[in-house]
Amino acid sequence: MLNRRDFYHQNIRYSFHYHRERLDRLNLLNQRYNKIKKFFERIYSGNIPNDVFNKKKAPRISNFRIKGIKKTFLTSIEKRLIRTGKVKKFDSDFILSSYAEDVFNNYVKNRIEKIPGHDPILKNILIKDKNAIAIEIPIWKQVHNHYITGHIDLIQAKEDIIKIIDYKPEGHFLYSLPQVASYGLIFKSISSFNKIICVSFNKKEAWEYNPNILLEEIKDYLNFHNIEQIWEKYI
Repeated sequence: MLNRRDFYHQNIRYSFHYHRERLDRLNLLNQRYNKIKKFFERIYSGNIPNDVFNKKKAPRISNFRIKGIKKTFLTSIEKRLIRTGKVKKFDSDFILSSYAEDVFNNYVKNRIEKIPGHDPILKNILIKDKNAIAIEIPIWKQVHNHYITGHIDLIQAKEDIIKIIDYKPEGHFLYSLPQVASYGLIFKSISSFNKIICVSFNKKEAWEYNPNILLEEIKDYLNFHNIEQIWEKYI
């Protein structure tokens, strides 16, 4: 039921998978999924701008990070966003964190002496989670004569809600929020769904938020502190 295609972008392998049966089932219930289905089929056929993905000077969405803020201030902002309900925080009992923990435990059980990376964790989720529909999804956007490119770790879908998910073993979701929120905003523009939720997670915790937070609270805070927003001209 899994369709797979490997892409090599700047000498890094990205194994795009999508769960065709789950997506077909969703499409029967909600025709808006047809647009996502066609997008995944396009990727699976290899019809993506690989030349753009392999340009070293092309802006990468993974570089959209909050910089220029001390760690103590970053932690303070994180707590404020959680306290005000702009970000929902979950502990290790969050389902995606549990899936990640299972992979870590299997590595220990099988005496694999390394830390599991994105690949085994994302594949485990795609196989086991009934709402997971795709992993390592190439995504791109043309702005004037320039492209930005990236790869979404994981997409979940349930009824009329799409979740754009990124595995962040290092934690501190705010640092990488511009990256994940940009994925959400771009995917919203190519799909027919208004309810897009972003999630950053690791085996210990997870954070959930509306991608519009990047254009509102985060933008206001960074403008106030005169901190550059490299994503502003693209999103």
